Amino acid sequence: MMYLFVILGIFACSCSQILLKNSATREHKNWLASMLNWRVILAYTIFFGSMLINVAAMRRGMNLKELPALEASGYIFVPILSFFFLQEKIGWQELIAMLLIVGGIIVFYI
Repeated sequence: MMYLFVILGIFACSCSQILLKNSATREHKNWLASMLNWRVILAYTIFFGSMLINVAAMRRGMNLKELPALEASGYIFVPILSFFFLQEKIGWQELIAMLLIVGGIIVFYI
């Protein structure tokens, strides 16, 4: 069950990265407005929540070496979310990299 929470936390963290990029591409009045808008505040709140999920998972017995292997799935979620929400293209090199990451995660757990 903790694995599911960790993966959901990683997915939420990936969504927050999309929010940050969306905020960075928008025009703002000044530097302070670019740092203190709802997208940035929500993204960092999600980052903090994801960190709390990771800490809770480790306190409940998740092995410390497993967490970085699962965190690598964020490198898969971000390009996919960018494709759907930011209309960014996924090139063949990115696709190969994502497949290698999935393969590495599978090999780690075998």
